[in-house]
Amino acid sequence: MKMDQNLNKLGVHLDCIRTFEALPNDALVDLKMVSSLASRSRSSIYRDIQLGYFVKPIRLGKISSRWRVGDVRAYLNGN
Repeated sequence: MKMDQNLNKLGVHLDCIRTFEALPNDALVDLKMVSSLASRSRSSIYRDIQLGYFVKPIRLGKISSRWRVGDVRAYLNGN
């Protein structure tokens, strides 16, 4: 059972990577994708924002936030 869950998580992660690579820099992605691509928890992502390592998300509503793909690429490259 645990192995199936790990394989499923790996498949989701690979799908995120493939999808992300095809997106233009001005496309928007959610926290789940950023977290998966960076292999970091949601709280770690927000900690990086507070420390100035990552840009604040674009608010699309009261509970919806997204990041520009170009900003995520810079974050993943350490810029």
